[in-house]
Amino acid sequence: MANMNIEDVFTKMSLSGKSAVELIEKNKTASSNTDVDIYYLQVNQYTGTSKDSVADGRLAILCSTHNVRIYDSTRLVRTATINGSEAQVSKVRFGHNSPDLVYTCSLDSKIRSWDLRTKLEAPASTFKASGNTSASFLSFDMTHNDRFLCAGTKLHKENVYVYFWDHRQPDSVGCYEDLHSDDITQVRFHPNKQDMLLTASDDGLVNCLDISQPSEEDALLYTLDTTSTPDKLAWLEDDSAFISTFCNTAYIWNTDTGDESVKRNLEHFQDQVKTHRVDYLVDCFLNSCNSPTLLAGNDKCDGLLFTLSEEPSTHLGTLPSAHSEWIRACCYNKTSQSLYTVGEDALLCCWKPSESVKASPSNSRSAKAGHAKSAKDRKPYARP
Repeated sequence: MANMNIEDVFTKMSLSGKSAVELIEKNKTASSNTDVDIYYLQVNQYTGTSKDSVADGRLAILCSTHNVRIYDSTRLVRTATINGSEAQVSKVRFGHNSPDLVYTCSLDSKIRSWDLRTKLEAPASTFKASGNTSASFLSFDMTHNDRFLCAGTKLHKENVYVYFWDHRQPDSVGCYEDLHSDDITQVRFHPNKQDMLLTASDDGLVNCLDISQPSEEDALLYTLDTTSTPDKLAWLEDDSAFISTFCNTAYIWNTDTGDESVKRNLEHFQDQVKTHRVDYLVDCFLNSCNSPTLLAGNDKCDGLLFTLSEEPSTHLGTLPSAHSEWIRACCYNKTSQSLYTVGEDALLCCWKPSESVKASPSNSRSAKAGHAKSAKDRKPYARP
């Protein structure tokens, strides 16, 4: 068992369970009673450690209706809903130190934390930009110790900003304003180094920053020009990051040197699998061996898993059908060896290796063919 090949684990993963909301919910507004399609935009899991195993297994899911739903990842049942902001929520994330705190940022230029031990009628804390800014927050993140926060904004009067907070203060303590020229859609702190930050923007640029430096100019270490619009952004290892674009190009970027380590397009992945189409990229995660695994999909809603390294990619496996529409996002839990996928069908799916191959934690799958959809019909990331 200890020598189980990671490919064997992936090829023998199966659907462990799934949970759905009503695909059509009533839009309860005074002016409209029309039906609204619900689909999932983002999934995030608490990855710290606590003494409460139930709390450790929570998932936070951002819906297209811009509320946040909390799920028990074991039973796949909804345990709470966060509706506390009239403004549209653009990102959700658990803190690192407590499974009871969920953070959201929204278009009213605020970051809020929510304590899941309460009735969620009001946020536990609120962070706002100093001064009279009305630049909407599109992205945010926290350092590994939750001490500092940052947020990236929507373009406002030809300016975009990255704001910073000390967790002990509600008002921002700093701001960068010359990093990008368009919406800042992703900001990600390094998982271990609180001074290292990545930012990505609709201007096509991804920046690597050392925010311990005395000025914004000194803080900028390297810039990657994707010549497209970045979609997903994540740290992989200590000195590398994953970037995907809406043109479906995947990068591994060496943040120590500023060089591209890997650049792969859809044709590269299609060449590795002849039995299924590869139409779009979903996201990348580190498997149980701490090597990058990429999840892709196609217009029949199949999920396809590939290695992503300097070597040619290998097709690890195709996920059994479960989703009926395109997959939007995924997250992976190394401890439980579970891959969670969410999609435009408002389904949350959990994938695990079969009992016979549970050895090295691995990653999973998602997707299905319900009603087919061509690549040109893909809904872009529903950015408010």
